[in-house]
Amino acid sequence: MEMIIDFPGGSKVDAHFGGFTVATDQPPAASAPAPFELFLASIGTCAGIYVLGYCQNHDLPLEGVKILERIHSNPETRMVEKIDIEI
Repeated sequence: MEMIIDFPGGSKVDAHFGGFTVATDQPPAASAPAPFELFLASIGTCAGIYVLGYCQNHDLPLEGVKILERIHSNPETRMVEKIDIEI
């Protein structure tokens, strides 16, 4: 797989692959999610694929099923220290 990363202007950085474009941006414009926000979202959606597959394989209804992802950051370093995923 190849991705093309380009810079469409301002603080925007886009990734192009498989016919898709994933747009990112940084504040103050924030016209799209920041790259790190997309990284965090990918963790939750990856977990979601496994939850979806489990429910489908066991004929469990998906109505009302959701995943809550909590990101815990250190207030001093502002670095992510822990991610909780609750189904």
